Amino acid sequence: MTHSEDDINQSVMAIARWSDPTSQRYGRLLNWQNSPDPFWHYGIGLSDTHIFDTGQGLQAFKRRHANAVLGIDDIAFTPEQTIQRLQHAIRVFGEWDYTFTGWNCEHLGRLVATDQPRCYQSQFLWFACDMTPQGDHKTAHKVLRDHLENVDPSLNR
Repeated sequence: MTHSEDDINQSVMAIARWSDPTSQRYGRLLNWQNSPDPFWHYGIGLSDTHIFDTGQGLQAFKRRHANAVLGIDDIAFTPEQTIQRLQHAIRVFGEWDYTFTGWNCEHLGRLVATDQPRCYQSQFLWFACDMTPQGDHKTAHKVLRDHLENVDPSLNR
């Protein structure tokens, strides 16, 4: 599903509307499962009540129960940088096709929060999905990096 420019602008405005920098979840990579769906879904925390869905929806939604992704603190951006990177990433990737095996919520969420467009859930299919053996999307990192270099280099590592 691709998003129109109007959809993308609405998504960026929703981030500002629902963000609460005092929340423990603000700017954090979060994941959750929707029973009976076996897959983990990923997004960026905006507040105690809202998450930005880095999947098909590319929109803020209300959800209280989600887990902070563990093991990324040493590679994660600050919450403020993550939110800024998210706003840019929506503009860059809003028209990309979303698929479980090609480009998905885990790729985008991890790219925004850690600079690694990795999906562990589809990693075992890397050879069939045009990913690296580590599960990284092959072009997303460069695309976002090049965009940020032009608009706000401080958001790159």
